[in-house]
Amino acid sequence: MTILQALILGIIQGITEFLPVSSSGHLEIAQYFLGLEDLHQYITFDLVTHLGTLCAIFVVYTTEIRGLFSGDLTRLKQIIIGTLPLFPTLLILKPIESLYNQPHLLGFFFIATSALLYAGIRWGYEKSSSERKKSWWRDAFVIGIFQALALIPGVSRSGSTISGARLLGWEKQEAVTFSFLLAIPAIIGGTCLKIFQFIVLGENHYAPLTLFHYLTGFVTAFFVGYLALLLLIRLASKEKFMYFVWYCLLLGLAVSSYFYIKL
Repeated sequence: MTILQALILGIIQGITEFLPVSSSGHLEIAQYFLGLEDLHQYITFDLVTHLGTLCAIFVVYTTEIRGLFSGDLTRLKQIIIGTLPLFPTLLILKPIESLYNQPHLLGFFFIATSALLYAGIRWGYEKSSSERKKSWWRDAFVIGIFQALALIPGVSRSGSTISGARLLGWEKQEAVTFSFLLAIPAIIGGTCLKIFQFIVLGENHYAPLTLFHYLTGFVTAFFVGYLALLLLIRLASKEKFMYFVWYCLLLGLAVSSYFYIKL
């Protein structure tokens, strides 16, 4: 990987992490067309760029994050419950990671993201505050299941969790905010897991990148991600998510067609 490629991948991560189009899928397809081989060895670089966008979440949602630890702790409890569905996926982590070396499957998963987004738009609604209070723990767990689906490259984490929340009757901005607060433990947990695999388990089959490669990806993902997150919040308030439905659908068809012809 060259520094220019690291810069390009950082930009792609920053844009696609928050827009509901799957950052992992875009990174994988970008790595493929940039000529990078054995794509699974770049998972560590992907995680570093995810940390960049995580910092963007901390900047944009500073007030909301502070509020988690003061007064009513319901939102904090929801985040904890929403994170639980990720733990069983540790048992199938190897098969999931193997998907990062099979870019020909991305088209199908992009189309799946399109379907999830459409479902959230078509059948999403808003429950009353009293109804939301009654089902707060169940809703959080179900949204967490939607987040676990996004471990598959090509399935958008933000798209699936926001759509899941909308299908459960959450208000649009509340769904967006919870989606990104829920991303915090997921990204931190994924990073800690990779560090554990590298140091304790000795899984060192990673690309020999320099510190400057990682810094380039991190910094670029942070600044671009910050702008993309502000854009998503604005688009959510104006109900413009249908654009992403068409984008993911057309991208999925294009990727599937490319690999079908190639094979």
